[in-house]
Amino acid sequence: MEYDLVRMGPAQFEDMAVALCSAEFGPGGQSYGVGSDGGREWTYTGHLPLPVNGRPEGDEGSWTAEKWSGYTVVQVKHKQTLDGGRADVDWLITTIQKEVNDWLSDNKDRKPKPENFLVITNVRLSAVPGSGGIDRVSEAMKKHATTMSIKGWGLWSAAHISRLLDNHTGIRQRHLGQLVVGDLLAALIDDVGVHNPDAVRTINNFVAKELVAHRNLRLTRAGGGPDKERMADIGIDLPAIDRASPEDEDGQEITVEVAKEIIQDGDSIKSVRSGRFSTVLIGGPGQGKSTVGQLICQAYRAAHLKGGAEQLAPEHKQVLKETLDHLASIGLPLPRMLRWPIFIQLSEYSEKILGAEDFPIQTFIAEKITQRGVETLQKNQINTWLRQWPWLVVLDGLDEVPDAHTRTTLLEKISEFIADAAQQNADVTILATTRPQGYQQDLNTLEPRELELVELNHDQALSYGRKLVSSRNPGDDARALEIYERLELASKDSTTASLMGTPLQVSIMASLLEDRVRLPRTRQALFAEFYETVFRRESNKLGNVGAKVEQHKANIDRLHDTAGIRLHLEMEKSGQADVHLSRGDLKSIASNHLVKVQTYDAETADKTAAQLVDLATDRLVLLVESSTDHWGFEVRSFQEFMASRYLTAGTDEAVLLRLRALARSSHWRNTWLFAVAYVFETRTYIRDRLVDLLLENDSESVASQIAKPGALLCGDLLEDNFAADAPGIRRRLLHHCVELLDSPLLRRQLIPILNTAADNDPVLRRKIQEKFSESLSIGGHREVHAKRTMIYWNRHFKGGIATYIRTKINIKTTPPDVSVQSSIDLEGQVSISFHDLVEKPLLDLDLTPPASAIVDAFLQERGVLFIRMKSTHKLYGIVETPMTPGVAVNLIHSDESCSALDEACRMLPIEDVVAADWFIQQISQAIGQEIVGGLANLSLDDL
Repeated sequence: MEYDLVRMGPAQFEDMAVALCSAEFGPGGQSYGVGSDGGREWTYTGHLPLPVNGRPEGDEGSWTAEKWSGYTVVQVKHKQTLDGGRADVDWLITTIQKEVNDWLSDNKDRKPKPENFLVITNVRLSAVPGSGGIDRVSEAMKKHATTMSIKGWGLWSAAHISRLLDNHTGIRQRHLGQLVVGDLLAALIDDVGVHNPDAVRTINNFVAKELVAHRNLRLTRAGGGPDKERMADIGIDLPAIDRASPEDEDGQEITVEVAKEIIQDGDSIKSVRSGRFSTVLIGGPGQGKSTVGQLICQAYRAAHLKGGAEQLAPEHKQVLKETLDHLASIGLPLPRMLRWPIFIQLSEYSEKILGAEDFPIQTFIAEKITQRGVETLQKNQINTWLRQWPWLVVLDGLDEVPDAHTRTTLLEKISEFIADAAQQNADVTILATTRPQGYQQDLNTLEPRELELVELNHDQALSYGRKLVSSRNPGDDARALEIYERLELASKDSTTASLMGTPLQVSIMASLLEDRVRLPRTRQALFAEFYETVFRRESNKLGNVGAKVEQHKANIDRLHDTAGIRLHLEMEKSGQADVHLSRGDLKSIASNHLVKVQTYDAETADKTAAQLVDLATDRLVLLVESSTDHWGFEVRSFQEFMASRYLTAGTDEAVLLRLRALARSSHWRNTWLFAVAYVFETRTYIRDRLVDLLLENDSESVASQIAKPGALLCGDLLEDNFAADAPGIRRRLLHHCVELLDSPLLRRQLIPILNTAADNDPVLRRKIQEKFSESLSIGGHREVHAKRTMIYWNRHFKGGIATYIRTKINIKTTPPDVSVQSSIDLEGQVSISFHDLVEKPLLDLDLTPPASAIVDAFLQERGVLFIRMKSTHKLYGIVETPMTPGVAVNLIHSDESCSALDEACRMLPIEDVVAADWFIQQISQAIGQEIVGGLANLSLDDL
């Protein structure tokens, strides 16, 4: 069988070569891994037999001595681009010469020198007598043997490696995803020895169909029909930071490109049994989490299909070419490991397991394959494929399953899938996406790497905008340039530039600038203006349709608003994101409004409602049909925006009641931010009451005092550029955010906002300084977090606060944070539960029986284990499984219980700050998880 020994890269080729050495020569050798190895990839001391296959045909002269003895060194030489012929041989001879020179040099101190020397390379060597590669390299090796007094030498070139792989099926199977060339399907059927080749064909045909199915993205091109953007026109990689190591030694932020990072990491073998195979991608609304997940899948699909392109249908072949060209244009390399990609929307999967909990992920995947119109597959066939081939699994929307019971069941199914993969000794890479508000470190048992998306910088936002306007104006370069220049001008205004941090918002801006020259200055206004622009485009069209749109604008508004609130309520109630309305539901919403508000008679209302639904779904197309008669908003942020419009209709008291009830909910957060921004701009006379509502959130209970949800909301609003033109209101928000400076819940995006404001407001500057001084004097976890905040502030910003910080702490001697991931790598560790940590402090507290029962229930959650290092006695990261639904919620409703545990955490030594952080995070998450839609006097029965 032919193998691609180039694509796999030097690190994986070295791993494979070392494995072949062990297989050929038996145990007893020593491997050295990638990096500085003193010129050794594998060594052996003792008697070493010739390979069990003997001398490879055509490779005569590649071995000397019948049996090697003494110290043997193996070096692996991988050339990443093979030119063919003499150039490759010259490279190999030169590379070997450099190694020999290092051994002979007194400066390199390479000891001991080898008695036997084996070179393994992916270079192809011809057998032409005299001038061929085999003879040329052999001649050079003979000279080196004399110079270095080597007894035996050998050479494994590409031809010999291929024969060894044919013989060692386990090694070949392990690396097959990196080795296969040409028609992947044919190679698979020929190699893996499957009993059902039709199943393999079905699974691989699914890749081609998925490539075409996901060629388009729906962003913001509503109005005038179902226009879509092509992934091959606008798909981009996104910047992120690794939460474990966000900065370098100088305090500078380290950003990575998500797709490139995932693909390059996936180029190595990922044994589920060995761990370190999962990544969680965390990002806010509209930041492009799902889109970059699909971009990664498209890269793997294209890599899968490239070798067998001639076997594809014309449409598939065209999409493949477009995808390959686009990936090259954005500098995203094709995967070397040809993982089989599967994209799972967790909201869709959670609907399957609701009420039918015996529905494993493999069955869901089999069903998805079958839905593409190919052969029906079973779970056992998917498990076989899992064993035979490396996978990439994207679990999209972990935050979109808010219900605690459904979420727990979902996590159990993910855990079962991992267990099955381990049993199959599978090679799997997992990427899970989530919003930060809905992320509860649910996958900590997998020890995932956590990547957090950061905002697009100025150049990235404009580059993306250029792609968008070019895609939307094909063949009209002048028009595309005109819109782009408007976007470029908007980026020079600091207020509108602050809105360009996400792909969704850049897309909305580009859409708006088709009709106007200036942009709104807040996120809520941006979405509102986009919606109005959609209407204007349709109502300004000639003919009956445009007239109908204009005539029924208020009714169509109400249809969208009510659909948004119904869907969002149902998401919260059912615990799923994949909720939908039927066309009949939409018609009923419209009809009820026409009868109750517009006083239509039933017959006229029924007829008009059908027209309204047609206009909404066929012309404005914000409401789309995801599957047969399943209607909803394809972009979740639009659903949240429409729901916010519903919330803000009514009397002042009704609106304030809703906002107060929904304020602390993670599920309603984005909707709430939209709603507050709208009320602030349209009902200026209740602005102070809005701010009072925020501040009251932090004094309603002991749990609120611990987690400070009001201060967190103030921070979210400030990041949304809230109250930019109302300095007094903005000052109140800034002052309240100071309470977060010693909290593990502080978002670093807030610090530059505080820094700029403090330089212009001496009262705020003094308050920040007093907060730091207070926290440093109190000690415990508050001192630790205050110091971390101060270090970050001083490293990244200048001004009065940074100057003050340098007078309070010694920046150079303060130890940096130690990440959870790095701590797990350290030796000498013991596990300890939260119960064990706080048990002794709790003994000194006299609790009532009800409070004691609640505390006991919380402490009995043994899925949480902290890691203590024996050498330093310091507590580091956690290994966590989901808590039993309701336990933390019961805790936050008991002031006595919360106060007792908080007091116990305050009494912990500074080495155990991680435990106190975990407790605060549990309180915050429990506050955000409560189902509160009913408290806002919102009922599905009334909508």
